[in-house]
Amino acid sequence: MFGNVLEYLENAAENWPDRVGFADEREEMTYAGLLDKAQRIGTGLAAHVSPRQPVAVLMTDRSVHCVAALLGVLYAGCPYAPLGVTMPAERLQAIFRQLQPSAILCDEANRRAVEAIGWNCPVLVYEQLLQGEADAAVLAGIRAQDSVWDILSILFTSGSTGVPKGVAQSQYSYLTYTDITIRKYGFTRQTVFGNQSPFFYANSVIDIYPPLMLGAKVYILPVQCLSFPKMLVDTLRELHVTELTMTPSAYVKIAGSGAMTAGCLPELEYIILSGEAAHWQTLQTWMQAAPNAGVWNFYGSTEAFSVAVWRLDRAYTQGEVIPVGVPFPEVEVLLVDEEDHPVPSGEKGLMLICNPWMCSGYYRDAERTDAAFVIDPLHRGYRTRYYRTGDMGRFNERGQLMVLGRQDGQIKRAGYRMELGEVEVALRVIPGWKDGLVLYDQDSGKLACFWTGPLTKKEIVAELKKTLPRYAQPDTYIHLDEMPYTATMKIDRERLRKML
Repeated sequence: MFGNVLEYLENAAENWPDRVGFADEREEMTYAGLLDKAQRIGTGLAAHVSPRQPVAVLMTDRSVHCVAALLGVLYAGCPYAPLGVTMPAERLQAIFRQLQPSAILCDEANRRAVEAIGWNCPVLVYEQLLQGEADAAVLAGIRAQDSVWDILSILFTSGSTGVPKGVAQSQYSYLTYTDITIRKYGFTRQTVFGNQSPFFYANSVIDIYPPLMLGAKVYILPVQCLSFPKMLVDTLRELHVTELTMTPSAYVKIAGSGAMTAGCLPELEYIILSGEAAHWQTLQTWMQAAPNAGVWNFYGSTEAFSVAVWRLDRAYTQGEVIPVGVPFPEVEVLLVDEEDHPVPSGEKGLMLICNPWMCSGYYRDAERTDAAFVIDPLHRGYRTRYYRTGDMGRFNERGQLMVLGRQDGQIKRAGYRMELGEVEVALRVIPGWKDGLVLYDQDSGKLACFWTGPLTKKEIVAELKKTLPRYAQPDTYIHLDEMPYTATMKIDRERLRKML
């Protein structure tokens, strides 16, 4: 195993210098070119920051230069914190207060916006740093003092509270995750990755480090692709993309657009889903469009990357829970009750997980780290560390993990305990159902159903009466022309809550 992820890049540049590593809609960057730019950035940053001090990166996200910037931060011996340039100023301020960056690295296009935030640290411009030369002696000195336990990235996620928390992942986390991911999926140097996830979202990790290690090619898809589904389909076909990782919501949006026809994506080999529950009806549409592709469903989080993944091997009925597979051999999943007692085999419990690539905690946030990570919850006498996922799960008869919704998705209505996920399953089996979810308003005690598509409220109510008890039926129904999505292409629940 490599000792530093930068060795992936150096190995690729040495063996395939002229091979295109990353490309966007404007330009391509070979591995030799990527190495040169990253080392120039690293040398320039080293004059302003000390190793192990975080650097915030605000670059035009759908750009090969963003990849060079992130790797440049690593050459300076620092962890990077990629942020979205379109994030609200208030959120960026909250993140900066938590992160306390030693510098902000941005491109010229976003310089004024970054400076307007007024944070008290150097603002360094990518294009200016590229004008300098790489200093091999400086970079070698930084590399000589590094450790696999150094923090590589700080990825900010809101979680269920809406308050940003910075997930700190080490070099070791990335090294072990990259190795197991390549072996599990069978990626090769010929795999062509289609990157859709923003670089501040954990799903993008699969589009950066496995390709770097393999010397494969990555196309950073235009941001407009999800707004114009036909554009996405055409782009995937024209670029000969063979791997695509997106959230189920993104797959739903494309599948429901009518942009795909049978066999239109013959070269796509990997349809990979993560972040939400998979929908069988959506997957059928994609499988018809990409007859040579395997569908891979995986479960993970920013804190733990991937926990379990498998390639679907049978058909499912609409509304049936699709497993996320048998956990990796290196992963331990504990299913416990609310008092941390193990639940009987086959029963549902709260999921606690442990794996070698689990994060080091939340950056500069000891309180939330202590709340989310626990030592030896079963009191077995050794100090194994587990992450409290907040998700409910169980194992089926094949040993596959079934993710059954959030712990905070459990509510009590009319004296009955119920789960929001059960209502959403009932909605998905309604003939003609397209997309939607339910939210519970704690203050009013009301349950709201949001949906898109041609179904009427009367039709939905009639179908739910057949399958759900009265206490589990929604009080409010809100039809939308289109579901709102976050920047990471998950349904934006906070925006929906504001509609209640």
